[in-house]
Amino acid sequence: MDHALHCAACTLTLPASRPAPEAADCPRCGAQLHRRKPHALEYSAAFTLGGLIMLLPANLLPVLSTNQLGHAHTDTIFSGVMRLYSDGLWGLALIVFTASIVVPLLKLVSLGFLLRALYRRSTARRRGLTRLYAFVKFIGRWSMLDVFLVAFLTGAVQFGALASVRPEPGVIAFAASVVLTIFATETFDSRLLWDDHDTATSP
Repeated sequence: MDHALHCAACTLTLPASRPAPEAADCPRCGAQLHRRKPHALEYSAAFTLGGLIMLLPANLLPVLSTNQLGHAHTDTIFSGVMRLYSDGLWGLALIVFTASIVVPLLKLVSLGFLLRALYRRSTARRRGLTRLYAFVKFIGRWSMLDVFLVAFLTGAVQFGALASVRPEPGVIAFAASVVLTIFATETFDSRLLWDDHDTATSP
């Protein structure tokens, strides 16, 4: 069983050969040490649920308003994808659809699958679940791409009556969902998937 203590502040790890009491202080930075992230399961589940809830208005509310030569358009994420596709920009439409709809939903579903495995203390496919968590963390670095794109367009495309871009409430909901999903990923402790296994195989 992993008896090492881990510092979340400076990433110091005290190995099992140097036993220390739970909730000891880090000898390097003074922060509290833990064998596992405190309340990792509860925090991750709460953030995942919050991210899923905010994903609904993010897809139902408009995210962007454009005004070009007097022609105004207000689009949700999906209608924006369809507009790009109808304009012949199918490659860009596929990127936006993947980054704005598929990836956020995939991350939340994956986190829900991981949390379900922990709640049920599932002993099957631990290696696959660990790889799934690593994949969720990997794609998390692209989570704010759409928000940055809207912010860039809002600041760059402002030509008075000729053309303008304005963010809508859907962007706030989408950003909130992304941030909550990031928190859910970071608070999740994948080592919990292996605790029963380590106990069973320890001498």
